[in-house]
Amino acid sequence: METLFVSREARLKRRENTLAIVFNGKTKWFPVEKIRHIVLLSESNMNSSLLCLCGANSVRISVFDYYGYFKGAFEPVGQNPSGRVKLEQARTILDAREKMLIAKEIVLGAAHNILANLLYYRYRGKKELDTQIKEMRRLMSHIDKADDTATLMGVEGNLRQLYYSGWKLIDPKLDFGKRIRRPPNNPVNCLISFMNQLVYTVVRHETFKTHLDETLSFLHSPGTGRSSLSLDLSEPFKPVLADMLIFRMARKGMMHENWFQEHDGVCLLTETGRRHVAEQFSVRLEEMSDGRSYRERIYREALKIERHILGVAEYESYKRKA
Repeated sequence: METLFVSREARLKRRENTLAIVFNGKTKWFPVEKIRHIVLLSESNMNSSLLCLCGANSVRISVFDYYGYFKGAFEPVGQNPSGRVKLEQARTILDAREKMLIAKEIVLGAAHNILANLLYYRYRGKKELDTQIKEMRRLMSHIDKADDTATLMGVEGNLRQLYYSGWKLIDPKLDFGKRIRRPPNNPVNCLISFMNQLVYTVVRHETFKTHLDETLSFLHSPGTGRSSLSLDLSEPFKPVLADMLIFRMARKGMMHENWFQEHDGVCLLTETGRRHVAEQFSVRLEEMSDGRSYRERIYREALKIERHILGVAEYESYKRKA
């Protein structure tokens, strides 16, 4: 078990060299050497003894707030720092041409995967998607023409707007109107925001296994308090991990009213909703795609960036089969 999602109010404690999680007075035991990432999705308590255990075993703890947003993490001491990689990463970002090559490939991967999602349903009889598919293909030709990241992200934003307009054609339950993020205003917007945060958290964890610096990014502007490189690498994976899972849950009638609480135009996941979504996401993360799990593909994506900046091989983003 690489990642443990804790979706209920809990107390985490240490008993010798074992991790214990207490839910409603009941204790579950986990061998800490088999866990590398704990994601706390609800209010939880722990002490420094538990943190020392996690630090000694290279276990990261990611924390989400009440609204379903990643807010911070306990980070174990870096295991494999590399000054050379950081210098080459910085050099690549300062070279406008090299930076744009990687940024364009990231957007191309994201664009390919959202188009592949619509094609998946078009091949299964949803002919109404032809308009979105045709226009998205036209817009994708603008990616290579972009001169800067602002223009590139503008193209990506237009592609996503077209993509989201096709959701209601896949299933009426996916008709969520306008994309509203902070805070989401309906169940589908809520699921998109929450799952995108889960993707970001997992991408961040997998990127830490490489020598890359999380603050040095190619598409998103480096900022304070966030891993902008993980925002970059999340783009090709949000369509296949988050969006396809939302489609699956909607079409199979898996979403229930008790998953959500709505008031004053704000929609949030309940504890029940977080638990079910986290369970489905953890299964999706380990599903195999061409012989590798999506988790492994995320890790390999980060390695491909590292190999590119070291001049070993040109970066090619992950693109699912359409």
